[in-house]
Amino acid sequence: MKRYILIILFLNASISKARSQILPGTLNVTGASSITQTIDDLVKEAGEDDNVVSFESEIDTNVVSYILDPLLDPLTLGLIDSEATCRANIFRFSVYMHTNNAPQNVVIEAKTFFNAGDRYPGLIAYDLLLSPLLGPRNLYPWRGGGYIELPNSGRRAVKVFEFIGCRTNIPVQFRVKASSLAVSGTENFEIVYTVLGSVL
Repeated sequence: MKRYILIILFLNASISKARSQILPGTLNVTGASSITQTIDDLVKEAGEDDNVVSFESEIDTNVVSYILDPLLDPLTLGLIDSEATCRANIFRFSVYMHTNNAPQNVVIEAKTFFNAGDRYPGLIAYDLLLSPLLGPRNLYPWRGGGYIELPNSGRRAVKVFEFIGCRTNIPVQFRVKASSLAVSGTENFEIVYTVLGSVL
């Protein structure tokens, strides 16, 4: 009988330890934008470079979702689906962004809005707590929700927003400002999202 109790205690300790770590999740980004600016937008007077005029994308050019992956239940050896995993495990997720291969003399900025997107799942027991450990399951744009310039280097990725718990349908809007020094033509570049999870 003692052996049986020790095994149960060991399994419970293992489950608790596993749940205190950040769990893997899946980031899904949909949407793309085509940006066109003419020379008339950039040069207002001879000798002046007016890169204040910019192209602004639709509010939901990219739609971002992040949910935890299904887990293997160590007791039943069955799968725990993403909804149940998100319901039972609340983390703080910070989203960092940067570009790869952005053209020279072009500034690319991004932003989202306070509490944008949807909680996943919609309502859980955590939401009913008087003082939830990480705060409400909301989305918080960085720097007050204004545009944030995206560096063209993964070494300098910048935080654009953070959210508590799993979240779907987060709209991301972009603004592009090109200098008259930018080379004309068609350029393709990548926008890279990095999600960091925290238990604090």
